[in-house]
Amino acid sequence: MNRLLYKRNLRVSRINEEARTDPQALIAREEARFDEDVSQYAAALAEQRGRQLVLLAGPSSSGKTTTAHFLCDKLHALGRGAHVVSLDNFYRGRGLAPRLANGEFNYEALEALDLTRLQACMASILETGGARLPVYDFIAGRATGEDALQTGPDSVVLFEGIHAINPLFEQHLPMEYVHKIFVSTATPFYEGKEKVLARRDNRLMRRLLRDMRFRGSGVEETLDMWKQVANGERENIFPYVDTCEATLDTTYAYEPCVYAHELLPALRAVQGASRHGEVVRRLTDILAQFAPLPAALVPENSLLREFLGADGTESGPAHGTDGGMG
Repeated sequence: MNRLLYKRNLRVSRINEEARTDPQALIAREEARFDEDVSQYAAALAEQRGRQLVLLAGPSSSGKTTTAHFLCDKLHALGRGAHVVSLDNFYRGRGLAPRLANGEFNYEALEALDLTRLQACMASILETGGARLPVYDFIAGRATGEDALQTGPDSVVLFEGIHAINPLFEQHLPMEYVHKIFVSTATPFYEGKEKVLARRDNRLMRRLLRDMRFRGSGVEETLDMWKQVANGERENIFPYVDTCEATLDTTYAYEPCVYAHELLPALRAVQGASRHGEVVRRLTDILAQFAPLPAALVPENSLLREFLGADGTESGPAHGTDGGMG
């Protein structure tokens, strides 16, 4: 299968013009683009015979959880059995992780997972079609049960999480039946030669909105954690991107317009006295350049609902919240 990453040309003035004159067309085109990308990859995957494992990773707020479920749905439509397994269920437990230099537990580390059990489950799925998967309870801080997974001879099992593309798993699996996908906001936004919105800042805006809506965290609290999140991504994900056979770009051209409507008021509310003043001012200045669109225009089945909620309120995302211990 070929890599799906391609260069897109996202120009702020062009996006703003369409957002003001025909937002429905802009939104429909972007939703169709991502749906087609996922469909193409699912079709290529469905051509593979025998049981297949897909290891799907992406940085925070890349949309990897929703993408995994979209792929699963597409595979079902093509007649293939498909299942999604979250690596979050393989956490060893609260207090069972390496420590950072400041003494805090590093739940972003690979060693925070029960790697022995995870590798055994992956191998068992390929060899026998089945495995007993742990069920992690984040309130209890430990696994509290098991789920029995049984697949057919041509089923696809998607393991999604920040560590899914780590080379460690390649050492114990027959790679002819394993596929690695990187999911992220792969396209920045430009005006002329000037980069207006970087890929990482796009994800940060998603994270700010998601934390506000689903975790009750304000702008300051999310920015307090962001440096550690970014450090974990640099250490645990980005070094292995080139080992993936495909990249799915979850950037939607219209999404900054929605954030200008939904996030800009919260940023302006803390701008004067924020302990993260430089970051808040930068994000505020960026979003002020986009024509605002209300979240109500975003389709209910959009990947962006992972960050906005089912109707733009605090109703919860369809497929998880980019979990983790933090």
